[in-house]
Amino acid sequence: MTAQDVAAAVAGPNETQVLPTRPPLSRAAQLAVAASLILAGFLNGGTQFVGHLVIDDGGDFGDQIRWGAEHPVFHGVEQFALLASMLFLPVAVLGLAQVTRHRAPRLTAVGILLTLWGFWGFHNILALGYTAGTIAPPALGVDAAVRLNDAFLEHPGAVFGALVPHLLGSLLGLILLAAAGWRGRSLPRIPLVLLVAFLLWDFLLPPVGPFEAHLLLLVSFGWLGVHVARMSWREWSGTAEPGTY
Repeated sequence: MTAQDVAAAVAGPNETQVLPTRPPLSRAAQLAVAASLILAGFLNGGTQFVGHLVIDDGGDFGDQIRWGAEHPVFHGVEQFALLASMLFLPVAVLGLAQVTRHRAPRLTAVGILLTLWGFWGFHNILALGYTAGTIAPPALGVDAAVRLNDAFLEHPGAVFGALVPHLLGSLLGLILLAAAGWRGRSLPRIPLVLLVAFLLWDFLLPPVGPFEAHLLLLVSFGWLGVHVARMSWREWSGTAEPGTY
């Protein structure tokens, strides 16, 4: 017996009642999004916040390369964790778009396209940074690795294939996704505010003492991950009443 047969039997002979049914693997997809949000926040936000506390780099990646040559284990783990975060960041934002698209479809559509473009650039930034900061020092020497990093920053392919997409796409795209969640009341507002605050702080302002912008990313994505994991099927599918967030 199909779901349509069950619906017809419940509704009677002259009408069909649509029953809310959960498609196969939808709960698994929901939990995968929740886990991706938490892992992305931990591997990217948490790693960079800890790095800020531990690494004495003065905010310059060239200085971080020199520091990393003296502390190769910590530096290598930190850089690889950032690369690993890119396994989860795209899944995380696609999952948020699945939630926001029902009540703010235009904001979501533009936001997710910009965000994925930006994450493509961000992935390239991390890959170039791993090459210059982790692979190059033992192979070429520290000074040559710093020169390689400087060359990446000046090369047109790196600028337009990494820096520009990240600076424009990630910033604008995530702000639009947060606005979609706010406008449609489909996501809790406090972590959305923290996400926008993280973006503005990270892109425009320096750290303040021991506090650094990625702490906000860690909290925001962790909060959203727990929220997504606890969503009902109707909230996840966009069939519930707007939330009171």
